[in-house]
Amino acid sequence: MSIIYKKGSLFEAPKDSILVHSCNSRGVWGKGIAAEFKRRFPESFEFYKEFCDEEKDNLLSLTLLCPEENDYVVGCLMVSKGYGKFKDSKAEILVSTRLALPCVLRENRSIHSCKFNSGLFGVPWEETEKILKEAMEEIKYTGTWTIWEL
Repeated sequence: MSIIYKKGSLFEAPKDSILVHSCNSRGVWGKGIAAEFKRRFPESFEFYKEFCDEEKDNLLSLTLLCPEENDYVVGCLMVSKGYGKFKDSKAEILVSTRLALPCVLRENRSIHSCKFNSGLFGVPWEETEKILKEAMEEIKYTGTWTIWEL
C-alpha cells in the first residue's frame, strides 16, 4: 500500500488507469476539476448523469466506474448530495468518502487522482488522505495510488 505524489496534471496519468474524482449525486460536473472531466470524458459524464437521474436517491457513498473512454476509466466517488452552497458538511463528505473508497481500491488497475474533496468540497486534504490510508489498510490494498498536484 502506498500513496505517491507527482507534479503535473492528473490527465498525464498512464493509459489504462482509473482517474478518480469526488462528485455530487445530482449528475452535475459544472466547476473545478469535474468540469475538466466533463470536457475530456463526455461519454463518462453522460453515463454518470444518467446513473444519477435513474437512481435519484441512495447514491451517497457509492463509487461509479464509468466504461472505458479515451483509454481511461473515470471513477466517481459519490461524496455529497449537493454541490456549491448546497454541498454536504465536511463530516458527511468524509463518511461518504470512507464508504465509497473500497470499491475503487478493489480494482486491478493503477489509480490516479488529484487531492479529491479538497477543491470545491472544501475538505482539507490531510483529512481525506487519512481516510484513504485507512481504507487502503483495511482492504489490504497492495497497489499504488498516485496523487497529482499542479
